[in-house]
Amino acid sequence: MASFPHVKERVKHFDKELENNRVVMEALLSIEGTKILSEYPRKHTLTRVDTLGSFDRVAETHKQKGFYFSSALNDKGIFGIIPGATRVWKFNTYGITQKQARYLADAFVAVAEENGLPVKK
Repeated sequence: MASFPHVKERVKHFDKELENNRVVMEALLSIEGTKILSEYPRKHTLTRVDTLGSFDRVAETHKQKGFYFSSALNDKGIFGIIPGATRVWKFNTYGITQKQARYLADAFVAVAEENGLPVKK
């Protein structure tokens, strides 16, 4: 019961949360072979992503296999992606700032470019 005022307050700013999610999703969608499996446009900050056609293709030939993806993100200060998860995974952008959303989006694109994946500008 004590959390209800907090819940009422955070709902007032949910449009900002969705905007941050959109920034990250657009970056992921710019990577060829990446698909969003959740409804689109999103009405929630939890998103399911299919990277079988992108990051998982790299994992097939990379010396670290599927672990390269989480390792590359860790090197950029991004944690939480399960090591070995390059197929279908989820992410949640709730609570991050606009600057953090842009950084996360840029990091996904950078990892893709570093590993030779085509990225639409």
